[in-house]
Amino acid sequence: MTKLLLIPVLCCLAAPAFADAKLQRSSPAAGAKVTSSAHVILHFSEAIEPAFSGVLLLDSDGRNVSGAPVKIGGLDMVMTPGPLAPGVYHVAWHAVGHDRHRLEGEFRFTVK
Repeated sequence: MTKLLLIPVLCCLAAPAFADAKLQRSSPAAGAKVTSSAHVILHFSEAIEPAFSGVLLLDSDGRNVSGAPVKIGGLDMVMTPGPLAPGVYHVAWHAVGHDRHRLEGEFRFTVK
C-alpha cells in the first residue's frame, strides 16, 4: 500500500522536468513605448538550448534589424540592435528547453 501512495508523489516531483521554456518577461516589454533601447532581452522560465533557439527583430517594413549576433545562454536571449529609429518593432522568437519542446511567440514594442 505504501508503494501505491508513493507513485503520485514521485509524479508530482518529476513534473518540473517536463516544463517548457516559456517567455517570462522581456525588455522592452510587449506593447511598451520606449525612447530608446540598446538591448532587447528575453527571459525564459528555464535554460534554453542555444542551438535550437533564436530571435529576430524586424522594423515596420519587415527588415531584420537584430544587429550583432544574438547571445543565447542560460535563461536569456540578448540582442544588441544598435540605435533604433522611431517606429514599431516586431520581435519573433522560438525557444527549445531541455525537454526539446519548441515554443514560439512574438510581440511588438514602439520606439518614440
